[in-house]
Amino acid sequence: MQLVKILGYSHLIIAVGAGVTAYISGLSLGLGGEVRESAILIGAFTGLGYTVQRFIKTRFFPHSAPPERIAFMNKYGVGLIGGWGVALIVVITLFAVEFSTSAIALVIFLIIISTAYAAIPLREKAYLKLPLVASVFALATVVFPVLLAGYELSYFSPVLAMVLLARVLYIAGITIPFDVRDLSIDSVNMKTVPQQIGEKRALQRAVILVVGSGVIWAGLIIMEAVNQIVGYSLLVHAIISIPFVSPFLAARNRSEFYYSIVLDGLISFQFVILLLCYLLFQQ
Repeated sequence: MQLVKILGYSHLIIAVGAGVTAYISGLSLGLGGEVRESAILIGAFTGLGYTVQRFIKTRFFPHSAPPERIAFMNKYGVGLIGGWGVALIVVITLFAVEFSTSAIALVIFLIIISTAYAAIPLREKAYLKLPLVASVFALATVVFPVLLAGYELSYFSPVLAMVLLARVLYIAGITIPFDVRDLSIDSVNMKTVPQQIGEKRALQRAVILVVGSGVIWAGLIIMEAVNQIVGYSLLVHAIISIPFVSPFLAARNRSEFYYSIVLDGLISFQFVILLLCYLLFQQ
């Protein structure tokens, strides 16, 4: 449980996952070193954003959070927000990140949507939770790093759109098990996928979404539209992820370790697969 609190409840593991996703998304699109600093910035933004969301949720909507997370945020929430805020300021200062007009517009949009997700709360509106989580994470880790690299929205291409869609499908797929976990605390008015079609069928839907992301990467590889090594690594990553969102492994009553460490950590694991693919292709 200590590991869950240190890596999961502090949102460190999801922040690293967001940074890794941003970096690898940039590499897939042919961007190089210019996305490294952007990825670190996006990781810090993600850590702060998730902490603020959970702080609002546990303080003002405690009915929608488990007791152990409420206790953790009551004790450490303010300090975590301060820590992530300092980390973000340090990153912006050290890397002298330049925000284009498009990048500023997107980050303001993401901040508004992320805050509204927790504060209104949009997450409790029917059918909104899953598409909001998947689309915001994908925009932050695919489009935002491209804008930070100096490109404007005019760079938005069919290939970028397909990479964005692959990310949306993947995040939606690994988010459904969390909705299964939260069946006992989510309001029935939220109309989450498990609430509508049941636990087993919802996890089958999660498998379909993750497979869909893999199919897109396969198509982009065949068309030679993305960096081939990165494309293959993301295809392998999607395949490896399938059992983790399936009814076989992701059924209800799994421990918090499974969600906060294994599933959230699965996002970062794509970097390990990328390194292995580079080693294999160099032989």
